[in-house]
Amino acid sequence: ARGNMKSKLILIILFALLVDGCGYRLVGSESSLPPHLKTMSIDMFGNATGEPEVQNGLTNSIRESFINDGRLKIINENTADLLMKGVLFQYELRPISFDRRDVVVEYWVILGVEIEVTDQVKKKTYLKQKFSTKWDYKASAVVANSEASRQLALSEAFRDLATRVVSIVVEKF
Repeated sequence: ARGNMKSKLILIILFALLVDGCGYRLVGSESSLPPHLKTMSIDMFGNATGEPEVQNGLTNSIRESFINDGRLKIINENTADLLMKGVLFQYELRPISFDRRDVVVEYWVILGVEIEVTDQVKKKTYLKQKFSTKWDYKASAVVANSEASRQLALSEAFRDLATRVVSIVVEKF
């Protein structure tokens, strides 16, 4: 049994060395950001949809994602190296599944956002891009359950967009 443990340990060490030599890296550990970009300010996003206040959750998700990522320091001053502005231009609930009585049992939450990031040090646009996502949720005869499901789907959609925005700003892909 002792020899078996020793051979397992040797295999683990060899595997670790192999993986280390293959150029693998931890996601979020490197950055494609130019060295002069260290801070960012994120303005509250605009809302061009008919759904009141929905942009607040998206803005907060994006801020939280950048804070968790840690490669850019998020500050509130307009003196930040990068300034992000955005507009939520699409919010849609689309029925995608019906029961035998033609009652909606599943929806998609569809979101579209356009962001513009300005490099305030070099006085030029760093990034301007549109993103969209959709998440499904089950409807329920109980309105409170349907609303809870919609809110959860909306949170997941915000998180998806936020992750993609961080990736494109910091890693350029």
